[in-house]
Amino acid sequence: MRSLKQKDSSPDCFSSLLRGSRRLLLSPIQGHNDLCFFRTYGNIGDRLINAGARQLLRSIQYHEVDIRFAGALRGDTAIVGGGGGWCKPWHDMPLLVRVVERNFRNVIIFPSSFDPRESSVRAWLKHTKARIFVREPKSLELISDYCSAILALDTAFFFDFRPYRRAGSGILQVFRTDREKSITGLPDRNEDISVTAADLDHWLHSIAQCAEVRTDRAHVMIAAAMLGKRVAFVESSYHKLRSIADYALKTYEVKHTPDMTWKPWPDS
Repeated sequence: MRSLKQKDSSPDCFSSLLRGSRRLLLSPIQGHNDLCFFRTYGNIGDRLINAGARQLLRSIQYHEVDIRFAGALRGDTAIVGGGGGWCKPWHDMPLLVRVVERNFRNVIIFPSSFDPRESSVRAWLKHTKARIFVREPKSLELISDYCSAILALDTAFFFDFRPYRRAGSGILQVFRTDREKSITGLPDRNEDISVTAADLDHWLHSIAQCAEVRTDRAHVMIAAAMLGKRVAFVESSYHKLRSIADYALKTYEVKHTPDMTWKPWPDS
């Protein structure tokens, strides 16, 4: 039975990366009493981001609100949940965060991916005074001409995956069926659980029961790796999966497969 652990041959640098990211993310909110966490919305992967953020913030007093209702609130410090709503396929965050910036003195964007090829994202980056965290190096590179940012892990990595870890069997194929997909067609027996799962618990159990995951969804990749699965991924319509994997998942059994050719793992 394969161990539900990181690669035995790789140094365990992930725990150090997690501790460092925790310090970076919590540092700007220490001592703030009037703190609001604006959760984002979307598919089940976004729920994992929010769940991880709650665990990161569990020792801090704050109140939580859906970012779509930000206009009704005012305060000192706002945390905006991370995600991919700053890119060409989905770019509603610049408009939503402008509302937060009008109503809060300090605004912190938790680790997100950014694509300044989208004009509304580029315009926001040029003028914002928010403290921005990015979740992968490519976004840091892309926005460096417009503003400063800090690299830290996606808050999904702070979720406690331990209750879901178990040995599984078979292959789960999870490929996007929306406008963010880059592949032509879909593989046989595809199940886009980030859309079809009833809730986060169902989604995690679906990943836990398999041994290998093939996907173009970033948070399926993250959750599968954290649950000890082998993961082969193809990129979606922008850079996030490859950059997250190179930054955060180097010590896990995760590999990029650019041409949808599923080669055997070395010990298969």
